[in-house]
Amino acid sequence: MTTRSDTQFDLNIYDELLLRLDQPSHPLGLQLEVRKDGHFDAERLQQALLGATAKHPMSRARLVSGDDATFRWQIAPLPERVALKVVPVQDDEELASQRNRFHSQPLPLLDGLPFRALLAQGDDNDLLLLNMSNVVTDGVGLYSFLMSTLRLYSDAARDLPEPDLALTRAAAIQTPPDDGLQRLGGLMQVLGSTFKPPARIAASGGEELPGFGFMPVRFNSEHTRNLQQLRRHGATINDVLITALHLAIQRWNDDHQSSTGRIDMIMPMNTRAEDERAQVASNLSLWVNVNSRDSERVDFDTLLAAVAAQTRQLKERTNLTTLATVMHELHGLPQWLRGGGLDALLPLTSQRLTATTVLSNLGAAPPDDAATLESLGIRELWFSPPCRPPQGLSLGTATLGGQLHLCFRYPLQQFDSDSAWAFAEIFLEILQQGR
Repeated sequence: MTTRSDTQFDLNIYDELLLRLDQPSHPLGLQLEVRKDGHFDAERLQQALLGATAKHPMSRARLVSGDDATFRWQIAPLPERVALKVVPVQDDEELASQRNRFHSQPLPLLDGLPFRALLAQGDDNDLLLLNMSNVVTDGVGLYSFLMSTLRLYSDAARDLPEPDLALTRAAAIQTPPDDGLQRLGGLMQVLGSTFKPPARIAASGGEELPGFGFMPVRFNSEHTRNLQQLRRHGATINDVLITALHLAIQRWNDDHQSSTGRIDMIMPMNTRAEDERAQVASNLSLWVNVNSRDSERVDFDTLLAAVAAQTRQLKERTNLTTLATVMHELHGLPQWLRGGGLDALLPLTSQRLTATTVLSNLGAAPPDDAATLESLGIRELWFSPPCRPPQGLSLGTATLGGQLHLCFRYPLQQFDSDSAWAFAEIFLEILQQGR
């Protein structure tokens, strides 16, 4: 397989899973945004986006029907232009409205590019918003696309080469590491667990509307440094964030007289080679499940130790998520039965297997990227992964200039803006106090 514009190739297991979960009312689009002091040149930015589209083949991938009535990817020819919508914004309220609308629209996968771009222009700064389908790439891939755009905007001759898409996709972990009996046993355990679904975050103030709301919060440098003091029991910053999110859900549900029980949280683990960790736009992350029970959520330290032990095991075993395991088993069935089985699983997936929440941490911008961002006057970096009901929210994080940026995303049925901020305040209090 090559990445010529006429090449067709199969969806990997995560592409297929996410395609089946993608719905017009709650599209699986990834949010990535940067704020720049001063203004972008819109025409120059449009050309930089076109250059990034040329470099990253999956940013122009479209679905085509295969011979066996399944979908395959086809890399479309490079378009003449990439649409960049430019809108003026007068205040935070208008920006929030533009952001919610922009990230709540479904993306085309059969015709057209699987991403969109918006330039929101304020009086003395601009916000560049990108939304790309999670069916074509993970968050690391979208970050790579963004950095290609900004490098080309800064210096058209200075973008980095992309590793071969075909080789990188083939090398990624896409099959369970265990044998058939273990897989069968794991599947039976998965199906048995569906009789007791994970906890749901108590809704408050939401309306029966499609789409999402967003709640961005930035830690200053001092508060970001203070998080390092919470890394006890060999924990990572990611473990600290997981712990705070689980405890926030527990406290929120307690305050709203809602039961909690088992909290399931999914997060991606990057399977790219170390020297390609942020250079390929594609679905190359392994989704893993981190859970907690009432007995582990007695205090911050107890839960942090349990989470740290759990994530260490996940990294060692490279486990697949529940849904991916089910998908692998269904792939072994005949096509006519497999399609029906997947379709029948969707209601079950929605209510039983779907996790309580989602966390995805892009980490800190590497030194070369940080230098590019600083040279352009980029001072904010916002990211969030998709979520879909009954997941109450997702949380995306990234660190830029020594400051942690957190962005909560929630279905509009879950919260209004006041309730979203109330939940965020609980999370921030736990994170700042470590208890």
